[in-house]
Amino acid sequence: MKLGTSILIVSLNKEIGNVLSSQLANVLSMHFADCKELIEYDLFDSGAILEKCGIEYLTKREKSVVRDIATYENSVIFVEYDIYKNNYELLNKISPSIYLKCPKRKLAKTEPISELDFEQRDKFLQTSCDLTIEVASAGKSAFAKIIKEIKQKL
Repeated sequence: MKLGTSILIVSLNKEIGNVLSSQLANVLSMHFADCKELIEYDLFDSGAILEKCGIEYLTKREKSVVRDIATYENSVIFVEYDIYKNNYELLNKISPSIYLKCPKRKLAKTEPISELDFEQRDKFLQTSCDLTIEVASAGKSAFAKIIKEIKQKL
């Protein structure tokens, strides 16, 4: 696994991924960036932009923000699956990339996803990220597991 100036965290569970990424940034004295929040901030009202300007313009603006995020240094960047998948060519430059894998049963409660979608997304993330860490919550034990795995692999 190559080590860059930032760490990319991807998760199918937005809440768990965001909390653990933020904690990791804090412990490592790095900046924290939530990719979706930065895109929403830049777009201000993505629904209105989509309605008035169309999907092509919205996608172009999203890519512009992601391109900037991909250049961040000394940062832990959290990204949700759809943004990661749609901007893989930009985000795969950030290394290490870590997939926080949540159990299907946990996702079913918070982020409804079909069995087929889960399997496809899980497979893509396991093959495209440098490291996969299984977590079931955003608690202290999950965070300790992340720190341990990172130390072993880096």
